[in-house]
Amino acid sequence: MPVTMRDVARRAGVSIKTVSRVVNNQGEISEATRQRVLKAIEELGYRPNALARGLVSGKTLTVALIIPQITDPFFPEVVLGVESVARKHGYSVFLCNTNEDPQQELAYVEVLASKQVDGIILCGSRLNADQLSKVASLHRVSILTSRKPRSAAVVSIPGEAGLYEITSHLIRLGHKKIGHIGWWTEDESERLDGYRRALREHGIEGNERWVMRLPQVSIENAHRAARQLLERASEITAISCYNDLVAIGVLQACKELGRRVPVDLAVVGFDDIPLASLVTPALTTMRVPRYELGRMVMELLLRVIEADGDYEERLYVQPQLVIRESCGAQRDATSDSTIEGR
Repeated sequence: MPVTMRDVARRAGVSIKTVSRVVNNQGEISEATRQRVLKAIEELGYRPNALARGLVSGKTLTVALIIPQITDPFFPEVVLGVESVARKHGYSVFLCNTNEDPQQELAYVEVLASKQVDGIILCGSRLNADQLSKVASLHRVSILTSRKPRSAAVVSIPGEAGLYEITSHLIRLGHKKIGHIGWWTEDESERLDGYRRALREHGIEGNERWVMRLPQVSIENAHRAARQLLERASEITAISCYNDLVAIGVLQACKELGRRVPVDLAVVGFDDIPLASLVTPALTTMRVPRYELGRMVMELLLRVIEADGDYEERLYVQPQLVIRESCGAQRDATSDSTIEGR
């Protein structure tokens, strides 16, 4: 049988109400009585009921982190950043995986709210801007997204500026026939937009034959898309990619097709996940400070919780171009410039 508050009260020779006050750090209690109760708690191995404490304090000291794909190597450092800030402030973190399903994401939000978590982080949300706006109006949430929900607390990666910098770098290396393999939706196409802006501002006419849209971001999908792209547009000399997983798929396709990287084709990724420096050739990419990203989105959630959900702010991380072997430029150099949010 689990130890109850009644058992602690009996051992300490006090009332149940006194034990409750000690456990919840409430009310005026002498230090001698407090120590007697704490000693009984330790001797009996009593563990307070978190839900009951939450009903008293109005807080459960729990938050939830919802991610779209637990196997994506982008997210572990983000989770660590979230957890470091949460732990510092006395919060425990529940982790939920949606498997890229927006309906599962919405279902998790409702379930977690019914469990009375103090706040929810939507990390890499697959909901559209209107859905995110509605969720933010009903729940205490902070959101990692490139979309622009109304009246919400949001952290964003400046994808448009990042792809503009990546594509501009390739142009500076002399490339003019540059492809792009990406992922976008009707209300979010920042990275594709950055690629197109770079071509336009450098006086290069884009060609839709050079662009491939993925149904879902994965190495396998990128591998198939790269083969199709390089077979239908063999004139391409460089490819900018939505992220590093896509770039790794491109490297695989190039190996099968006999296209040498970077001699025949330059490839650039985005994120700088651990694999980016381990593949051959090592990937040029945009480094996203993922641990800091996690810290930012959790710190933002704390402000949302403090305001009981009535809080609006938009923050940006600052990616940085990391130049390695896959684009044919100087190896392991890092650009001095960081990318500001647009």
